[in-house]
Amino acid sequence: MKKLAIYYFSGTGNTLRVCKLIKENFEELGGEADLINIDKPYASEVSPENYDVFAIAYPVHGFNAPQIVSDYVKNFPEGKGEYYVIKSSGEPAAANRDSSHLVNKILAKKGYEMMDEFHYVMPYNMIFRHSEDMVKMMWKRALDAAPFDAKEIMEGGRGEIGQKLRHKFISRLFLLEHGGMRLIGRGFKADMQKCVKCGKCVKNCPVGNITWKDGKLVFGKKCLGCVRCSFNCPTNAIKIGILEGWKVNGAYKIGETAEYDESKVCRYCNKSYKKYFTTKGGSSIEKQK
Repeated sequence: MKKLAIYYFSGTGNTLRVCKLIKENFEELGGEADLINIDKPYASEVSPENYDVFAIAYPVHGFNAPQIVSDYVKNFPEGKGEYYVIKSSGEPAAANRDSSHLVNKILAKKGYEMMDEFHYVMPYNMIFRHSEDMVKMMWKRALDAAPFDAKEIMEGGRGEIGQKLRHKFISRLFLLEHGGMRLIGRGFKADMQKCVKCGKCVKNCPVGNITWKDGKLVFGKKCLGCVRCSFNCPTNAIKIGILEGWKVNGAYKIGETAEYDESKVCRYCNKSYKKYFTTKGGSSIEKQK
């Protein structure tokens, strides 16, 4: 039985949903798959040496993997093995194609070989709120692609990973976000008139950046920009500083199979979305060309 480890970071849940789809399909093929949440303490004890193959999964942050992901793989033991990348983003922009460059560089130095990347488009948790029709189209595409991607992992398939110079330039330029979010995150604030002191933001912050002090919420210097805090706030009490105009608050209804209007593809990145929704097969880089 082939064993797969999926090491994932999921800001507001989209990446985790995709990982669960791939796990389900992989196990239907006769394999065994474990989901390892890298922002939990136990994750440091789960070595890829115990698996036949592994995957690194993350939401794209500013055309790059979140810093928590690159920091995590630095602790992998040196060895040999194959791995895949699973990533989610709010748009199918080509600039996202080189988002794994830092993770891949770290793992290559440790002796691991990247086989393919799977890119899933899921609803934005920042910038703007996708419509219900768009959400249903995204989920339908994810349901269609996951069996192909799971099969590729099971069979040890390889994709054609060739990045263009402009993709490399964009991803490296936006690495500034790693340091920038630590600064921007200090400007996050909570409206204590709205806050019901449920403590969700404190408990769920992946890097422990939010604390209570004198009855108020305090945001520190470690923000990743995952917006788990503001997206899930039940009273929309958290303001995200200079990014407030991009804030999306409240979970989407993901997983519904009701009918939708295929003509209602948003104007932003319109052609890329349409191409993504009509692509046949899996979600690898090769199939997105």
